[in-house]
Amino acid sequence: MADRTNRRRIEWAAFAAVLALATVLRLVRLGDNGFGTPYYAAGVRSMLQGAWLFFYNAFDPAGFISLDKPPVAFWIQTMFAKLLGYSGWSIHLPQALAGIASVALLYRLVRPLGAPAAIVAALLLAIMPIGVAVDRSNNTDAWLVFFLLLAATVALRGRGLSLVVAMALLGIAFNTKMLAALVCGPALLVAWLLAGSLDWGRRLLWMMAAGVTLAVVSLSWAVAFDLTPKASRPYVGSSNDNSMLELIVKHNGLERFVRDAPPTPIGAAGLAAYDNVPIGPLRLAAPRLAMQFAWMLPLAVLGAVFARRRRPAIVAIWSVWALAYAVVYSAAGGIFHAYYLATLGPPLAALAGIGCFELWRRGSAYLAVGVGLTALWQAYLAGATLGWASIWMGFPAVALLAGIAAFWRGKRPPAVIGGVALMILPGLWALSAVFAPGNLSLPSASLPRWLGMNDGRGPLLSRNWPALTDDPKLIAFLQAHRGGARFLLATPNALLAAPVIIRTGQPVMAFGGFFGNDPAMSVEAFARAVERGEVRYVALATNRRTRDFERWVRAHGTMVDPAEWRSLPPDPRRAIELYDVGVK
Repeated sequence: MADRTNRRRIEWAAFAAVLALATVLRLVRLGDNGFGTPYYAAGVRSMLQGAWLFFYNAFDPAGFISLDKPPVAFWIQTMFAKLLGYSGWSIHLPQALAGIASVALLYRLVRPLGAPAAIVAALLLAIMPIGVAVDRSNNTDAWLVFFLLLAATVALRGRGLSLVVAMALLGIAFNTKMLAALVCGPALLVAWLLAGSLDWGRRLLWMMAAGVTLAVVSLSWAVAFDLTPKASRPYVGSSNDNSMLELIVKHNGLERFVRDAPPTPIGAAGLAAYDNVPIGPLRLAAPRLAMQFAWMLPLAVLGAVFARRRRPAIVAIWSVWALAYAVVYSAAGGIFHAYYLATLGPPLAALAGIGCFELWRRGSAYLAVGVGLTALWQAYLAGATLGWASIWMGFPAVALLAGIAAFWRGKRPPAVIGGVALMILPGLWALSAVFAPGNLSLPSASLPRWLGMNDGRGPLLSRNWPALTDDPKLIAFLQAHRGGARFLLATPNALLAAPVIIRTGQPVMAFGGFFGNDPAMSVEAFARAVERGEVRYVALATNRRTRDFERWVRAHGTMVDPAEWRSLPPDPRRAIELYDVGVK
């Protein structure tokens, strides 16, 4: 009895230490990240200003256009900002808390396979590089992962009603990141089938009820949005037909797989091509993607192999989860970014933790093989990203030597030393997200970036990109000369509008949506808005190719002398011009 009590105390102490580590990695210097993705931060600033703006997920305080993502994560951020005050820290905090909670949920999910497996799995998720980077951002993926883990917790109960509840939670995850959530659906279903003991007749009835629940919860907000008269709601951002259902199917669906047009140029590179890696079965093995999530891949594979019979439902949910997302990401030929890989963090961490415990149970030879294979894999990642002659190669080398010693001497302690060495590089990559976050709109972890090296992610590494309109003198000029205009400023895209909304909380019209391609307003309608006095000033990017709106503004407006509104030094690569289109 005393031994059991001591083991439980050790387990809880270890779990508390893991949670403390997860908390430190996600909360330390969180305020340094400013407002993260300005597009989302502007939406939160807008949604704070009224229930109508809140419900319709508005990007701007006038409700001219909506964000091009579903609302759940932004609703949560808005509630935190309402409670704690609007700041970069308050809108990042909920994602950090979701990441910490996800570590705790993973521990609970893996615990039936043994306390050591659960502790190691939680530790690996706590230091998962892409997980730390995403949890420190205001992107929606931290909440997507949290709701998926919550759904997995319920599905593994195996009861009839538990599948319905799991599908309801999957529907909430859908309203966090749309179709990206449904990739996990097969894993939840397989786990429920293996965990339960119902006869097939009742299983089919519960599956039908769960399917209906998933459809209702998933589509309820989008249908309510589309059923609202178009004149009484924002235009759907990143859509062609002003339909939320179209946004689900096209921009947040098909365009993730098929790119039917060249990426829109923004500055020196295309945002849509920023993390582009050739598609194919080995895509996720590319070092600049694998270093985000796959440091323990060999242990995860061994865990899936050796534990499949002990707890089939638990092993199946992680295996199917990992396989489903891996297939989708390997085949996604359209819009793809490294931070999407956060959804692969929980299954790989779980399987690697299970693998460590299973190899330990089988003896030193098995453990040595697992440590050795993982050391070789880490050597490949470190060599490809840091250089084969770098001192960082020493950590996988130590792990490999420890694995050889464990195999040769037939004892476990050397393998334990190797296991500790295997934690060093992913831990350093995770720390890089704290001390060198890079592009906050497309979060990632990168030890090379922290060391001042080129990490192969292209020229969009500026933490403040794009800050074209984030000029205090410009804001002061607009507020002083706005007059009775409804909109403080009009811009072709949300990237130019967002900094002004964040600073002022005033309506700014992004008449072309996120990239500037949305047909949210015709040139004629814009001209009528100018005639009514709703718009006076328009900011245009000088490096953007001329379109109808730009031609109209330049033909009918008067360029404002930059000396009147510009305090930041001009940058020819990303400069703006300010036009006064007010009726004279």
